[in-house]
Parts: sequence; structure tokens; C-alpha cells
Amino acid sequence: MCDSSNNTDNVLSNFPLCLRKNIEELCLRSTIGFLPINLEDIVLNTNNHSVDKDILSNFHFLLKVPYAGKRLKWEVIFDPENFNFAPDFDFNDEEFLSYPDVDRVSENVPSWKNWNIKNPKSLAQVLNEFLILYKNYQIEKLNLENMYSRYSNEYKTLINGKDGIEADNIQVNIEGNIITFLIVLKVDCSSLPQYIQPMHYKGSNLSEHILYNQGNDFCHLKISVSKLENAQSNYSLNLSPRLEQILGNFKVPANDFKKDTSLTDIVFTVKRSLENRLQQIANHYRTKKSYVLNITSSCFRNIIEYDVLTFSKVVFMYAIDDYNCLVTVNIGTKFPIEKPLVILTSVYCPETKSCNQVVDKYPYNPGLKPEDNIKQLLEYLHDVVQEFKAHTH
Repeated sequence: MCDSSNNTDNVLSNFPLCLRKNIEELCLRSTIGFLPINLEDIVLNTNNHSVDKDILSNFHFLLKVPYAGKRLKWEVIFDPENFNFAPDFDFNDEEFLSYPDVDRVSENVPSWKNWNIKNPKSLAQVLNEFLILYKNYQIEKLNLENMYSRYSNEYKTLINGKDGIEADNIQVNIEGNIITFLIVLKVDCSSLPQYIQPMHYKGSNLSEHILYNQGNDFCHLKISVSKLENAQSNYSLNLSPRLEQILGNFKVPANDFKKDTSLTDIVFTVKRSLENRLQQIANHYRTKKSYVLNITSSCFRNIIEYDVLTFSKVVFMYAIDDYNCLVTVNIGTKFPIEKPLVILTSVYCPETKSCNQVVDKYPYNPGLKPEDNIKQLLEYLHDVVQEFKAHTH
């Protein structure tokens, strides 16, 4: 089997042995800012600072660091003679730390000053501390330049309001006349369906599939403001794989906003809309689960299969005297308002015959408890299955 651990091992083999624990921690167990750094976010630069082309001597690499909806290209450069020395950084930004204040850097990036190669979290800690310093540099630009004054005030209102967002949960980035805010929206995911793991095949061999760990849930609102005088804004959501899978085509209600809508109004309108949608999904999932589990309880001796991930299907055997019939119950997206689809399937007919019958007139009331609806369904099936038993080809 080829999985993420094998991919990690392949990447780690490109680094000196003393760095591998730090790279492994960075890729598998740490977040930089709001997101992790993935394996593909590491680019090796073997020849920039050395004539030694041996890949195992790599001491210089580029990291694509996630920040405010983009990837910062930061270069990390170690002393190849002694990895016990803290690495140097090239931030590829002429303004950020162009004339570094040693005392300021030491105060804000203590993990760099106290570098310890034997601590596997050292590199992740240094990157996070430099990212906070980079964020502070961006907020200073927001606060100091008059052209950004409106959004400087709105940012302060957002973090200082009664129901404000904590400053640690907002990233700000400025590029010319475009300001980007990336905001963590805290939503309750405890009652949502679990993530359904997709299979990505490398070939026809089932033993070669790759499993992707979806990680922790997150929801980030990205607001980009361009043409500051006319205040044109774009909104989008960056979601974890589970939320992306669950929410499907959920859209930010951009039409609800005018050009002068404040950041605070945008954030809380989107958050409220998102929470309402997630609550609907949680309620739907809970009612489906209750319905399916009640069927399995009532027909526990005759259950053939049921969906334990989305609770959208259950198959059981219905017996009358010496006749057995498969009953498939499919639960749709409009349940419980819309009744489940019930299908009878013969187990006696030749393979060349597909003998199915949809049962659509069984009693169902969305206002009843699942066990009451199921009791009525099972009673109704008695006569329907008797008729189905006598079907002819």
C-alpha cells in the first residue's frame, strides 16, 4: 500500500538526518498560522548556495507558507557545516525585515534565538513566530497609510466589538490597493456527518490506493477589497475537506451586501448563514440516523446491510410464510418532509429478470416519531409483499 506515510518518508530522505524530525513534525503535526504546510509545499534548492549536488546534503529549501489566502515563499538556509546553528531566512519581501532590529527579532522570535535542532518542533515554532511578526508588519501598513484608513478602523471595530473576532483569528495582507482579510469562523461541527474518505487509485490494483487524512475541521472567510475608493469586495470560504464535502454548493450571500457594508456585518452575516445551514444538515443527519437505526432495531434478525456513514440506505429481508423478499429503503435529501423510497426485490427470479417494485403508497407522516412510521411501513408491507409474491414475468 502506498499512503501518506510513504510519501513523507520519500520527502524526508531528501534532508540531512538531523533535520528529518523537524520536517516530519512540520508536515504531519503542526500548523503554521491557520493551516499546515503540506509535503508539496517544500521545494528543495540544492545548488543555490553550494557546489555539492549530493541531494542528501540539502540545507537550503523553499517553504510555501500559508497566509491570508496565499502562499508566502520563504527560503530556509542552514549552515551545512553545523546544523546546530539557527537557520537564516530569505522572506522574498524587500520591505519585511529589510533593516532588522536584532532586539525586536529576538523578542518576537525567541525560538530562533534559542534554536535547538534536537527539538522536533523547533522549525515549526520559528516559522509561527516569524509569521506573527509578518502579520504585525502588515497591520502596521494598514494603520499607518491614509489610503487604508477606513479598513483600519473597521478592523479595529471587528476585534474590539462586543461579539468581536479575536485578533489571533484574523490575518491581514496588503498588496498595493488590495487588502485581504482571512478570518477564522468558529462553527460547531460536533453533530455533522463524518468525512467519507475518497479513494485515489494509482492503478487497477486495489492495494495501491492512497488515503488522504482530512485533518481538523476549519472554516475561513476570505474578504478581498480592491479599488479602495469604490470599495469593491469579493468574498469566499476556505473549508476543511469535511465541511467542503458536507456543504456542497453553499455560497457566501454576497448579494446581501452593499458597497458600504462593514467588515463586521459581512463576517456575522456569513457566519449566521453558515451556522443555519450546518444546523439544517445536522438535523437532517440526526433524523436519518434515527430512522435507519429504528429499522435495524425492529428488523435486527433480517438486516442485510445498512449505511453507517450517511444513514441513507438500509436493506432487510421481509418474510411471509415460506417467501422472502428484499426491501431496500433509500432516504433522500428532503427527508423527513419527503418519505423514503421503498423498493421490493425478488430473490427467486432468474438472474436475467430484474423483478423490482416501488412501494409508494405506504402511510407516512413526517410529524410522527421514526418508530411509529416504521411500524406502519412494516404492517403495510405484509399485503404488498403478498401481491409481489404472485407477480409473473
